[in-house]
Amino acid sequence: MLCDNCKKEPARIHYKEIKDNQVSEFHLCEKCAIEKGIQVPHKKQTFSISNILTGMTEETGSDLSTCSACGLTYKEFRDAGRLGCANCYETFKEQIKPLLRRIHGSNVHIGKSPRSSQGIFEKRREIEDLKMELSRSIESEDFERAAELRDRIKELEKQQEGDE
Repeated sequence: MLCDNCKKEPARIHYKEIKDNQVSEFHLCEKCAIEKGIQVPHKKQTFSISNILTGMTEETGSDLSTCSACGLTYKEFRDAGRLGCANCYETFKEQIKPLLRRIHGSNVHIGKSPRSSQGIFEKRREIEDLKMELSRSIESEDFERAAELRDRIKELEKQQEGDE
């Protein structure tokens, strides 16, 4: 398709314009599009997961920390968006936690379970959550809530024994 304006060059920019409830479609070459004041992308932008991660990492004062196994620095991780080895997860754990929380909503991997045993895992997870809440209730001296949680935990554990 040739440019609607100069009728010489191939049309590479396609856009629609709405004016007074009338839709007009235009097909222009890059030169004519620039002359009309339309912003023309000069090169295709590529996005990779490392580019996204690089943009999400936070600048911290601990950019000098280095992985003892592979020698990667936190600054290099931020620039590349990739860790060098399995040991990097431990080395940069504190810097990576906020990033994981932002991406996944949590920095703890729970995973999935098979459908056939999903109920068992859900009960286990609920019991663990209730136990953590029980600890917080005891620490804050909310003993009434702690007693309710204790009873609920016992009830779920009995149900779980019956299921297995």
